[in-house]
Amino acid sequence: MVVKHWMIAGLFAATLSVTVQAASKPNILVVMLDDFGTGHFAPVARQLELAEVDPDFRAYTEQLDEPYSQQAALEASRRAMPFMETLAENGVVFTRAFSASSLCAPARQGVLTGTNPTRWGAYRNIDINVCGLPKGRSLATRFQDAGYATAFIGKWHVGSKNSELKKQNEEAGGSEADLRKTGYWGSVVERDHPLNNGFDYAYFYNLWECPFYDSELIWENRTYTGISREYNTDLFTRKAMDFMEASLDAGKPFLMDLALHAVHIPLDVDAPEEYASRFDTGYTSVDQFYSHIYAVDQSIKRMVEMLKKRGVWDNTLLFFLSDNGATCKVGDGDLSLIPGNGFHKGHKGQLYLGGTRIPMMMVWPDKIKTGHVVEQNVSSMDVLPTALAAAGAELPNNIDGRDLFPIIGKPEQVLHENLFFTGIHAPAWGYSGKKTIVHAQKERDRWNGGWAFVEGDYILRYIGTLAPGLEQEYPEGRSAFFSLHNMKDDPLEQTDLMKSKPEVAERMKAEYFKVADTLPAPYRFRYDAWAELVPNPGNNPPRKQ
Repeated sequence: MVVKHWMIAGLFAATLSVTVQAASKPNILVVMLDDFGTGHFAPVARQLELAEVDPDFRAYTEQLDEPYSQQAALEASRRAMPFMETLAENGVVFTRAFSASSLCAPARQGVLTGTNPTRWGAYRNIDINVCGLPKGRSLATRFQDAGYATAFIGKWHVGSKNSELKKQNEEAGGSEADLRKTGYWGSVVERDHPLNNGFDYAYFYNLWECPFYDSELIWENRTYTGISREYNTDLFTRKAMDFMEASLDAGKPFLMDLALHAVHIPLDVDAPEEYASRFDTGYTSVDQFYSHIYAVDQSIKRMVEMLKKRGVWDNTLLFFLSDNGATCKVGDGDLSLIPGNGFHKGHKGQLYLGGTRIPMMMVWPDKIKTGHVVEQNVSSMDVLPTALAAAGAELPNNIDGRDLFPIIGKPEQVLHENLFFTGIHAPAWGYSGKKTIVHAQKERDRWNGGWAFVEGDYILRYIGTLAPGLEQEYPEGRSAFFSLHNMKDDPLEQTDLMKSKPEVAERMKAEYFKVADTLPAPYRFRYDAWAELVPNPGNNPPRKQ
């Protein structure tokens, strides 16, 4: 494989010296997509050729009952975000950005807290359902303290549902249909409510997905909104714009955290005509999927145009990112198409780079005058710490996230000595689910765990013991194993360096074990799977359920 150098309209040659001392505090706009792969991001897609996309994903696509043209999908990805490409010309594109997790709930907790979620026992979505957001650790509260108006709009998914609604429905003899009408499935318990975690306003759903149309999940602050007929990308964008304008009218800078549903399932519905008309490939799946992405692009354009009209765009710091890697799957409402996770193999829910690598970009016209590509290891956990630093606020010393600005234009500078990921390694959330003996999604709790440790160009991975009867390739199960890869030279992780670089592997293993020895037991993730991933599990017995 030929690994390309990242070049977007001359970005590679730029240098930057930033002193973040704005005359007034910048507005902060964070736009997060759901299950959006690095290959789906147009500035990356333009660097890709089909031969460089995960061969297992391409083979899976060729065997679909209703196959689509891989080339048509790649070309659609290149056309799906024209406005974001214009922003990239004078922004910072991070070409080696990682999520805090390969699954959405812990990944989102990592963004909100700037901290690896495993540090308090959140390894999977089911753990978050119990532990929620650690009290006082949402960084949004620091923006409130700094005088910001703060809002969260879209997918919350970092807390327990409000069980009181379910209890009341049962006591009244209500049906499942009655329960839906209470808003239970999108609700959140008070402890984990956005309004109790640093946000002044919330228009949200607390679930893994939200249908594009006719959603019964959305709450506004503490009021259930009923059925929402409007296309949710437009709805959430409109609500975000309303809040931003109200904040500006009040003379306050804002923190707007906009977490869109796109491109999580269900995707097999048409976007509104103004977006759908851009694509006519002859493949319904391609047109639908990339229309939803184009809708995001145009939504960001509307927000930027509004901010320009208000005269505040130049002093707005915009972040764009995904929660975790793409699912790379078709079926059951999913349409996560080529080019998926770009140069990387695997998908959401796995510890391959395809599960943990994400697209990420930053724009601040006042302070970033030319385009840049940053190739150092960065994390989604860095987003809010960077925004706090830009606002002149002091960063807490008990977080993993860092201020991104010191590394821009300084390729020799290291931001993170290492990054680590601990949790499940399962096929349930992507194309690998087609190669299982049992139903990958229904039986996902039976899968093994694993961990990955990133240091410089290297990633060391440990995949735990696979039980018999789960995967077609290993019907008798598989023993735990290590692998070591150079991410720069081998982004598809095809060459294992364990034998040729044993000293690197041993050093990284020792460093991971130092961290892992401090990690608490999970709340719900299978304890025996977790116990393989830490050096002294006996120090943390299973939690009482």
